[in-house]
Amino acid sequence: MIIPIFPLPICLLPQGYTQLRIFEARYKRLVSESLKSGQGFGLCMLADDKKTILPIGTLTEIIDFETLDDGLLGISVQGKQTFSINQIDVEHDGLKRADVTLIDSWPSDLIEAQAAQPHIKPLERKKDQFLSKTLKQLLQQYPQHLAHYSDDNFNDIAWVCQRWLEIIPLSAKEKYQCINSHDHLLAKSFLFDIIK
Repeated sequence: MIIPIFPLPICLLPQGYTQLRIFEARYKRLVSESLKSGQGFGLCMLADDKKTILPIGTLTEIIDFETLDDGLLGISVQGKQTFSINQIDVEHDGLKRADVTLIDSWPSDLIEAQAAQPHIKPLERKKDQFLSKTLKQLLQQYPQHLAHYSDDNFNDIAWVCQRWLEIIPLSAKEKYQCINSHDHLLAKSFLFDIIK
């Protein structure tokens, strides 16, 4: 799959939501192409040096756009699926296009269903409930953001960990270690140590 990519020093994961300001011509072209094709584009996190593109990104869909007060283009995007980058080509105007392979999302882990699973200890369930409740309280300060999520989302600790990774001020290297895992457990352990 070949898609245009947008390297940024932010993290967006599947089902996540964010808003971007577009002012460079190459990224206006990326937006135009993405809207026409319906395929979306890749949002790729930059390493801590703010130059190197990390090898895992997220295929995103533009869900809304507007002209901002300053005349710039504003877009709202939602993460669809993670991918690994096989190769990047740079076009005449600097727009990067990548050959990518889609990666499976983290499996869901419903907090309410954990009581019926004897291998999940009550302490782990309490950690999950704490991370979920704290995230919801934080996002209530950003109602426009929160409006894109449902109450059911907060019952999935894998989803909760992804939202925390998007907003918590960790280094790109630390976030990448978590994102590069097959499930949410490393992220959960890391996040709980920081947030508790």
